Amino acid sequence: MSTPFPPSSRYAQVPVLTRTLADGTVVRYLARRVLPPVERFQPLEMVRLDGTERPDTLAAESYGDPLLWWRIVDASGEADPRDLTGIEGRLVLIPLPLEITDDGRA
Repeated sequence: MSTPFPPSSRYAQVPVLTRTLADGTVVRYLARRVLPPVERFQPLEMVRLDGTERPDTLAAESYGDPLLWWRIVDASGEADPRDLTGIEGRLVLIPLPLEITDDGRA
């Protein structure tokens, strides 16, 4: 089943699954999204935080698209985007997209 998400979404490659309940109702849901290993990411740049950034503002500055915040969070190894920023002095990897690195597996 095709995904309802645009290609730039963090869920674009996540399969949509279905389950039929006992009453015949069909429920659609997303499979679990597994974070890629952080060592797979290649740096576009490294950014030292001043403590006021958010993932979406980092993505807007680095990629020109705030909706690509999830790429930066994935490369950091954080499961929760709130854990990425807010720490002054933290060095954050801004990754190249996996689509143009190594073998392109996402």
